Amino acid sequence: MNSITAKTGFTWIVNGYGIFRQRPFLMTNLFFGYMIGLTVLGIIPFIGQILPIVVMPVFSFLFMQTCYKIDSGTYVSFRDLFNIFTRQTMNRLLLLGSLYLLYTLLLAVIAIFVDGGLLIGTVSQQAAEELTSSQQVKLFMTLVLVIALYIPFAMAVWFATPLIGWQKMSIGKAIFFSFFAVLRTLKAFLVYIFCWLVLGMFMPVIIGSVLILLGFQNVAMFIMVVLSVFLSILAYCSFYPTYKDVFGQPDTDN
Repeated sequence: MNSITAKTGFTWIVNGYGIFRQRPFLMTNLFFGYMIGLTVLGIIPFIGQILPIVVMPVFSFLFMQTCYKIDSGTYVSFRDLFNIFTRQTMNRLLLLGSLYLLYTLLLAVIAIFVDGGLLIGTVSQQAAEELTSSQQVKLFMTLVLVIALYIPFAMAVWFATPLIGWQKMSIGKAIFFSFFAVLRTLKAFLVYIFCWLVLGMFMPVIIGSVLILLGFQNVAMFIMVVLSVFLSILAYCSFYPTYKDVFGQPDTDN
């Protein structure tokens, strides 16, 4: 593993933008392809709500493979991207996605047990009644608990996908190395997360508020949608630099 400083967290985002800037149309088409795929999966009866979570690692690795090819100066097409998937890799990534699903369900069960479904209802916008002060406190405490339980899981799976895809690790080994890699570079990840909070939350709110105050409501809505899509693509592009700086560039054989 390479030596990482705190400011590297910001550099990851900058490098992610550098990758996007080289092939913006490819990255945008890949992202919208993923969105269309999720929509198609969502209409499948019974399992349509859970399949997007299960296939998430597959798409994440597809995106990271694209970023790797662009970063290494190799021309890449959609056909080339899928050559990376062996049956073993695909099975492990889908199994990892199933682990995502199980842990998400576990957090939901814990949240329901703690607050009686208040958090789930609020997130799904089913809680129409105004919350009392005691309910607000309970909601906040549940949210803190869920976040606290999610953080170690996020650390364990952050690098799991590329480690499975590029290093051919088993799921258990990939999770182990991912957790301690994030722990070892925690300062950089804290800066990385803080930068994304600023970019993903405060910047759109500020831009949208200014445009609305100036009377450009329709323009504000359009810009917010475009900005949301761009930031989502940029986030995916920034995942690869986190891996590259921690574990080094993947083998060129991939």
